[in-house]
Amino acid sequence: MTSDAPALSPGLEGVAIAESSVSRVDGEAGRLIYRGYSIGDLALDATFEEVVALLYDGELPNAPRLAEISAQLEHDRALTDAQIEHARGAAALTHPMFALQAATATLGPMVNDFESNVDEATPRGIAAIAKVGHLVGVIAQAVDGRPYDGPRPGESHASMMLRMITGEEPSELYLRTMNALLILQADHSAGNASTFTARVVTSTKSEPESVISAAIGALSGPAHGGANEASLRLFQEIGDPSRAEEQIGRMLDDRYKIPGFGHRVYHVKDPRSLVIQQLATKVIEEGSEVADLYEIALTVEKVATDRLGSRGLFPNVDLFSGCIFAAIGIPIDFFTPIFAAARTLGWAVHMREQWDSGNRIFRPTQVYTGQEPRAFVAIDQR
Repeated sequence: MTSDAPALSPGLEGVAIAESSVSRVDGEAGRLIYRGYSIGDLALDATFEEVVALLYDGELPNAPRLAEISAQLEHDRALTDAQIEHARGAAALTHPMFALQAATATLGPMVNDFESNVDEATPRGIAAIAKVGHLVGVIAQAVDGRPYDGPRPGESHASMMLRMITGEEPSELYLRTMNALLILQADHSAGNASTFTARVVTSTKSEPESVISAAIGALSGPAHGGANEASLRLFQEIGDPSRAEEQIGRMLDDRYKIPGFGHRVYHVKDPRSLVIQQLATKVIEEGSEVADLYEIALTVEKVATDRLGSRGLFPNVDLFSGCIFAAIGIPIDFFTPIFAAARTLGWAVHMREQWDSGNRIFRPTQVYTGQEPRAFVAIDQR
């Protein structure tokens, strides 16, 4: 390694990759804001459609603007028969997240020249939000062996998704909970792995649907969006709340990383977890299997916080979110696809912001640790 080699920052820790006004993560104070508004206020009082308008416009919508955004999402969620068939076929071959990634790629046009159509960034982004939510429902129906039953006139985004995924008409409580989950997961600054991926792919002047498909791939990893599945699977493995304290203590002794615990940015409890726990008191039925899983989650929080809190490690959004998903009837393999449908909003808004910033292609450097130049040796002399 030469003396003039650039400094290495593993994981780009502390490296600013963009200027953004979309959302802010304050890791020390434990705050998440969208366009200046607290995530707690938005998740508990707004609809997903209101947050779509907020992130695109910079302001909360008035009634006419909300009606316009709602109508646009309803119109744009339509899929062709071929796209529906492709999504259902992919669902038979692979995990729902990979099926969603593949199906999202098929939403792209027959051309690959987005730079000449960059003025379409906003409408194409909103269409992607609408269609990805629809695709999650299509894939869920296929996995469950149900025939296709698509969006209905006048359905909200949350209602469409919840009905298509579960096969049940959602109650007002479940619908309110689904709205909150979509809002909580809609954005988390430009620096998280999937949104950074969206920015990088955008910088290559790729089509919007390719941007979203790539970001879904980044979100699928268990170190990012997949942790919500992993946490609930851990609680199911523990099984009995009375065993939780001993088993978690043993796992921590063995330096096992607890899914849903700790965050790269937050050094206090994730504010999204606080909102989810407010939802838990309303939506988890006492005496249910999910109630036992949630009790295990609370024990995990207590034991792990006692052991790790002094190091700035606390629950993140994934520790409790799986319990809420399960409480409203979402199958475990669809926790992360719903996360992807919600985060498509953030990815699409960041895509537009990336273009608005001048869209310089990302090209970081590296620290080379390989061989210095040397002579080639013919195969008969090796």
